[in-house]
Amino acid sequence: MDIEVLKRAYEREKARRIKAEELLESKSRELYTSFESLQRSHWDLTDAIQEIQSQQHQLVQSEKMASLGIMSAGVAHEINNPIAFVHSNVNSLDEALKQFKRYNDLVKDVISAESDDDKAAKIEVLQSFSADQDLDYLFQDCTDLIQDTVEGIERVKGIVVDLQSFARVDSGEKERVDIPECIRNTLRLAHNQIKDSAEVFLEFDDVPEIPGFPGKLNQVFLNLIVNAGHAIGADGGSITIRIKDLPASISVAVTDTGCGLDQTTIDRIFTPFFTTKPVGKGTGLGLSISHGIVKEHQGKITVQSELNVGTTFTVLLAKGDQQVEAA
Repeated sequence: MDIEVLKRAYEREKARRIKAEELLESKSRELYTSFESLQRSHWDLTDAIQEIQSQQHQLVQSEKMASLGIMSAGVAHEINNPIAFVHSNVNSLDEALKQFKRYNDLVKDVISAESDDDKAAKIEVLQSFSADQDLDYLFQDCTDLIQDTVEGIERVKGIVVDLQSFARVDSGEKERVDIPECIRNTLRLAHNQIKDSAEVFLEFDDVPEIPGFPGKLNQVFLNLIVNAGHAIGADGGSITIRIKDLPASISVAVTDTGCGLDQTTIDRIFTPFFTTKPVGKGTGLGLSISHGIVKEHQGKITVQSELNVGTTFTVLLAKGDQQVEAA
């Protein structure tokens, strides 16, 4: 009797164990299937994030190129002016060179004279030519032309360097960035956009270099400066750019004496595709992208404005890797 009881108990236990093993195997399969599904979702999400980052990068570059396109006429003007007087100077130097060559030929004639009378006659021709052409003045004029030409070439070179600095594609690693130099480069690039409407004042503290992406920061500063010029318009006014050294950050404030913004506009100012400019004058992405770039630098961008008084955009950029606090 005891053996039968034990046997039945063993069979029940065996059945429970088999059932438990089957249940465990089923749950394991479900868990593995869920893990595979979760892993595929993770891979898909990773791919999606990379695609979004790639598209975001392309969008930033596209907006940058759009800004360059809008400024292209002004930049061309800034380049054409020095190129025009360099071309004129070279033509003048070419004419002067012909006169100096003629003078050199006359000197050779004097040296090769076969008699004193012949030499005296040729010296007289040489002196007459020198007096007629005023070679002393011509020599000084050539010196001035060469100096002006070098200055013109340096001016074009500077514009090209500024364009390269703005259009550059930043590497994946942050660099040490000189913020005052970025502002100066950007002002030279935006000069033709704002020269007829605004007088620019600079108030810079001595500030350290900060880690960042110079090409992207140039894009932020260009947007703010050009927008300030547009806000002032044909009536004229001023743009004041202040750089302040704060304990944990650097502050860059761009203040204009333009038309100002109402509260509705301020509330939407960093919204993608929102713009107050006429069609063809802007993409509506400049300030939105600038907001993202500043955030990428652990910074903040804020706006204060009063209608018919002016607007100030303030950018706080971290000196290190810590997020800055609002001013």
